[in-house]
Amino acid sequence: MKNKIKEMKGFTLVELLIVIALIAILSVAVLATINPIEQSNKARDAAMKNDAAEVLGALERYYASQNAYPWNIVDTPLLATDNALLTGSDALLGIVGGDSVTADFDENGQLITTSELKTSFKSKKPFLEDPDPEDKIYLYHNATNNSNYVCYFPKATANRQAAKAADLKCITPTAIIDQVAGGCEVPDAGVAWSYDPSATVANIACVPEGSIN
Repeated sequence: MKNKIKEMKGFTLVELLIVIALIAILSVAVLATINPIEQSNKARDAAMKNDAAEVLGALERYYASQNAYPWNIVDTPLLATDNALLTGSDALLGIVGGDSVTADFDENGQLITTSELKTSFKSKKPFLEDPDPEDKIYLYHNATNNSNYVCYFPKATANRQAAKAADLKCITPTAIIDQVAGGCEVPDAGVAWSYDPSATVANIACVPEGSIN
């Protein structure tokens, strides 16, 4: 029995180190190929786009039943002839409650009280009080054509550059504008990416896609 135990061989320390090194190299190669941060950002962008589409759909359903948008029927309404640039945490948008001056995050907005959106929608990051700039959702209403655009800042590199860059817009303090408007350039044209409403960097994606009209 003792002789049999002596004949049994295990891995030497050198062999174990070689196996560990090979596993580490393969892990790095896989991570480099998958790029988990980019994949996470793509998933986040897809969720933001889906939220934007839900808000847009809720606004259009609300308008069909009320013949007005939430920002037209508050205590100090925006006129039907007014353009508007609102954030997701603005009471005028109709997700959180409150008057036209102060949002009340304990109350539900018009889109929720009329069941156009579920109550749980309000707990999503873009609609919380004072979210980070890159996590905000914006609503741009063009009164000229009575058209709405719900927009967000994409994080994934693939959604910022190359083919996707053609769909990006510029955001000013009062509007969303197309790249053809003066000075609005795409980031991969040598322009630094920014979350600031500077009107010089095409940094915001909208639902629906296409020209602002």
